[in-house]
Amino acid sequence: MSLKHFSTLPLFCLFLAGCRTPAAPEQTAAPAGDAAAAPVAAPPVAASTKTPARAYRVKSEEENAAQGAEYAAAMKKVALAPPPLTTKIADKTRVVLDTTRGPITLELDAKAAPLHVRSFLYLSGKGFFDGTKFHRHADLLGDGTGFIIQGGDPLTKSSATAEFAGRGGPGYEIPREFNALKHDKLSIAAARSQDPDSAGSQFYITQGPVHFLDEGYTVFGKVVGGADAALKLRADDAIKSVKIKK
Repeated sequence: MSLKHFSTLPLFCLFLAGCRTPAAPEQTAAPAGDAAAAPVAAPPVAASTKTPARAYRVKSEEENAAQGAEYAAAMKKVALAPPPLTTKIADKTRVVLDTTRGPITLELDAKAAPLHVRSFLYLSGKGFFDGTKFHRHADLLGDGTGFIIQGGDPLTKSSATAEFAGRGGPGYEIPREFNALKHDKLSIAAARSQDPDSAGSQFYITQGPVHFLDEGYTVFGKVVGGADAALKLRADDAIKSVKIKK
């Protein structure tokens, strides 16, 4: 692999305190750095080697404080309690992301990833995603076919917290949910840190197939409407609102 090709690979940040994007599989040990460029990678975790607990984990104030006082203060303003596990949700639910590129309809699969879908619907209902920006557009394969667009970070809403883009979340973490869904073109999946059980509010939509992520990251739905808008999304595009279809 040439140095020029390698330079396209460190596209994802995987902070221990924040989300987080999937990383190129060639990278297995690199130091954490700036939220916009840290090339830390985590090899996929096979289903046979780890079975996460079926519960959300609330992040402690100490964990956030370890990342700096300003970051901790920003997270304190956006953090929510985890969604209740008793609320009934349908096996399939459609939501519409009203973005600056146009509406995008997602079909979420709660049968395959109940905790992730429950969280996404819970946050959508609270307006958590409204005003957030997509902060990462990256080609994971380095050949123009494996682009993803990542968003869902509440710290992208304000210029006062934009420096922490890529590190924000809802204040709780979601464990990895193993299922048969794949990173086909126009899938939606959960971003996470090196810890496979650390997903939060950040998600990414695949603009091309990236199947090397199938074993390590949770896919929880797909785009079923507004494909053109989803493929046009770039960094700094925004979600204006999210509506759950009844």
